Amino acid sequence: MFQSFDSATSPDTGAARLKSLRNEMLKDGLDGYLIPRADAHQGEYVTARDMRLAWLTGFTGSAGFCAVLKDKAGVFIDGRYTLQVRDQIDLDCYTPVSWPDTSLINWLTETLPKGGKIGFDPWLHTRAELEKLGKTNIELVAADNLIDHIWHDQPTAPMDKMVPHLLDYTGQSHIEKINTAAKELTKAKHSAFVLTQPDSIAWLLNTRGTDLGQTPVALAFAILYGSGHVSLFMDSRKSDAALITHLGPKVSLHAPDGFETTLASLSGTVRLDKTCAPEAIVRLLETQGIDIAFDTDPTTLPKACKNQTELDGAIQAHIRDGAAICEFLAWVDGINPEAGITEIDIVKMLETKRAATGKLKNIAFDTICGSGPNGAIVHYRVTDQTNRNLQFNEVLLVDSGAQYLDGTTDITRTLAIGAPPPKAVHHATLVLKGMIAISRLRFPEGLTGKDIDAIARTALWAEGLDYDHGTGHGVGSYLSVHEGPQRISRLATTPLKSGMILSNEPGYYKEGSYGIRIENLIFVKPAAPIDGSDDRDMLCFETLTLAPISKTMIDKSLLTADELDWLNAYHAQVWDNLKGRVSAATRTWLEQACAEL
Repeated sequence: MFQSFDSATSPDTGAARLKSLRNEMLKDGLDGYLIPRADAHQGEYVTARDMRLAWLTGFTGSAGFCAVLKDKAGVFIDGRYTLQVRDQIDLDCYTPVSWPDTSLINWLTETLPKGGKIGFDPWLHTRAELEKLGKTNIELVAADNLIDHIWHDQPTAPMDKMVPHLLDYTGQSHIEKINTAAKELTKAKHSAFVLTQPDSIAWLLNTRGTDLGQTPVALAFAILYGSGHVSLFMDSRKSDAALITHLGPKVSLHAPDGFETTLASLSGTVRLDKTCAPEAIVRLLETQGIDIAFDTDPTTLPKACKNQTELDGAIQAHIRDGAAICEFLAWVDGINPEAGITEIDIVKMLETKRAATGKLKNIAFDTICGSGPNGAIVHYRVTDQTNRNLQFNEVLLVDSGAQYLDGTTDITRTLAIGAPPPKAVHHATLVLKGMIAISRLRFPEGLTGKDIDAIARTALWAEGLDYDHGTGHGVGSYLSVHEGPQRISRLATTPLKSGMILSNEPGYYKEGSYGIRIENLIFVKPAAPIDGSDDRDMLCFETLTLAPISKTMIDKSLLTADELDWLNAYHAQVWDNLKGRVSAATRTWLEQACAEL
């Protein structure tokens, strides 16, 4: 199993660890200390060694931070984690803070009206992050990592190998990618760019790894020069002859302890992405008097816009994954709740079906499998302690993904166990209407995810309902299941471009009762003209995910004729692609699941 079900943290440890941290703050003369959910690479996922926020507070969500003062400690979380945080932290020690509704600077200035010194580890924060704090009487002080001082059994850093990712999957050699990115630097008169995010390095060098488990990357730093050379800083134990041969003469391998020395020796104008470069790098360059140009990572947009090889790989990965999902869904449909089937049983069976493809490299993230009230916890992770039996006449939400060499998948289906509550069916149909609206959308080039996010929410808004997460995130090509800069969200500002893969996942969550989310992956492509009537270039989406949407969770009377046509056409596509790829028993189930509604 790629997924475990242990409880990695406990609220019971919060008080003692918080006291130890405050003792360290006192030694350093600090009034407060910031603990982000981040590492020096500023990616979404971190190794066990870097889970400082979880170790201190118990909160294990993928986004958030803690601000500890002498007599108060706030755990800042967004709407996805409102329920989860209350279960994971000691509420006598820590106070959940709704973020970004309450900004860190407002919280600090209200709590410390006379000001104070707030310590932070400059390797775990970015310049963009710190700039949001503005100028106040709060003094930010770069300090040692105080968590590392008190975390005596902190795990060691992983030393897994970085491995080549074949041209058959990438569609473009790393030499071509390096040369293209170097030309961009030269055109902008930048001498070098410092790469800190592991998926950017993996994409640029056509490498992958297992340091982050479910996100197939190796942790490293790199410097891309305008000359077309790359310096890669990584422990030599993570490389071998095959990797060195793959990288070739354009890429030189250096020990990690040479990174800061090399940074200090740079000349010309060095480009940094202030949203992901650690503040420590910015300060080092500034101290050396090196000119800095804050600009975007030159790999980000090319990585997001998949080439034809990557799109073809995604299509094949989703056909393979779709067949496994159908085997799983057919099994779920036959469950008798009296048999004592649990959420953990569901997760194990899903992974078993994917593993049976013979192509599964890992899961893309811990499967979210929430039955009944657990489904309302947006990023619920089942553990041995929270595991519950499936029960008659309730709703099951399963959000999962897989990593294959040719693509990354992410799918959510909301299923009925027995006869679902009528209200749940009603809400699920409203969610489906939003998912279909995005799927069918044609829109002018130049629009961002911010411009279309509301379209997924219209049916919910009409009844005074909403959800607290974005409608869609970008997805990598055998890389991170959450990839930027593309997304469908109120906060999205990057124009959507052909080749971008995104999720399409509106939802609704009724606390204490059920959660509903329906998710397909889609990619952006040019829209065919309509009888020559278009007066501008248009884009549209094509759906990658192939799996039936539970008809038991649909109130047909709420669907328009166009929505019903889309649903029936989608199910016909699922049937055509998967009927020859599933077992005989599942084929019988699939034919019924895909029959016209």
